[in-house]
Amino acid sequence: MTPKVTIQLVGWNSAAVLPEALSAIRSIPREAATVRYIDNASTDSSGLTVRRELPLAEIIELPENRGFAGGHNVGLERCRTPYVLILNPDAIVLWDGVEQLLSLFEDARVGAVQGKIFRDAKQRILDSCGVEMTKSFNGRDRGAGEDDVGQFDREADIAAVTGAAGLYRLSALQAVAQQDGEIFDEDFFAYKEDVDLGWRLRRAGWRIVYRPVPMAVHRRALGAGTALGWSSRPRQLYRRLQDKRTYYSLRNWVWMLVKNITWREEMRAEIFIDARLLLFMGLSLLYWPLLRVWLDVLREMPKMLAKRNPSTYGMK
Repeated sequence: MTPKVTIQLVGWNSAAVLPEALSAIRSIPREAATVRYIDNASTDSSGLTVRRELPLAEIIELPENRGFAGGHNVGLERCRTPYVLILNPDAIVLWDGVEQLLSLFEDARVGAVQGKIFRDAKQRILDSCGVEMTKSFNGRDRGAGEDDVGQFDREADIAAVTGAAGLYRLSALQAVAQQDGEIFDEDFFAYKEDVDLGWRLRRAGWRIVYRPVPMAVHRRALGAGTALGWSSRPRQLYRRLQDKRTYYSLRNWVWMLVKNITWREEMRAEIFIDARLLLFMGLSLLYWPLLRVWLDVLREMPKMLAKRNPSTYGMK
C-alpha cells in the first residue's frame, strides 16, 4: 500500500526533544506514512538521532538555518503523498486521531484539518484546538492553557491549523503558493506563518476544519516549556519584551495584515488594530531593541505589498 501521508518535521538543535516524537512516529505502520526530517544546520546530534531512531526516514540537512518556513518549503517540494502532517520536533503525534482527521478530506473543499493538541500526556490541559482570529486579526490558539472540560467538543471551521501539528491537503498548499513559489512565507522565518497560510487558504475558498479528537501532545520545548504570555509585572513584562518570539510575532503580524486584510475587514477592525499598534509602539520606547520591528516593517513594506493577491483589495 502506498502511504497517503508524509509526516514532516523541521528541527534546529532538537536532539533533546526528538526521542519522544520519534518514538511515537516509529509505532505508526510503515504503509501508513512516510517520514521526512529537515535539519536547519544543527550543531548537535539531531540528524544522528533521527537516523538511529528512524532508519527509513528521509533526512535533508540544510547548510544554513532557514527557519520553520524555509525548512518546510524544502520538504514540501519533495512531497508526493496527497496529505502532509506538519509536526514540531517537540510534538508527540497520536496516530489514531490523525487517521480520524484524514476522513475529513473526503470533502473536496477541505484544505487543512486539526484535532485537539494537549500540553500533557494525560490530555487534561489544552495547547491548541485550532487557530482563531482576534478582533485585531492576530491569530491565537483556541483553548491554549485551558483545562479540557468539553468546551471545544464540537466540530468547527477555524482560521488556521497550528504549525505544531497541522494536517494539509498538498494540492491546496500548491494552489495558494505565492508568486515566488513559497508555501510558507520564508520572510516570516518563524511565527505566524501558519496563520498567514491559513488566511490564504480561506481566501482561495478552502475550508479549514477542527474535529475534537486527540491529535498530539505538544511539549513546547522553546521557552522553558511555556507558552508566550504577558504579565503586568515590570520584571516579567521586560522579560517578555526581550523574548525573540515577541519580535517575530509582532513583525509577522503586521506583515500578515499587509498581505491579506481586505479594506472591509480593515474598516471593521481598525480600532482594534490601531490600539494594538499603539500599544506596541509605546512598549518599543521601554525596550529599544523592539524598534527593530518597525524598521523591518517599513523596509519590507514594498515586498509585502507585492505579495498581496490583487483580488484581496475588493473582497469583503
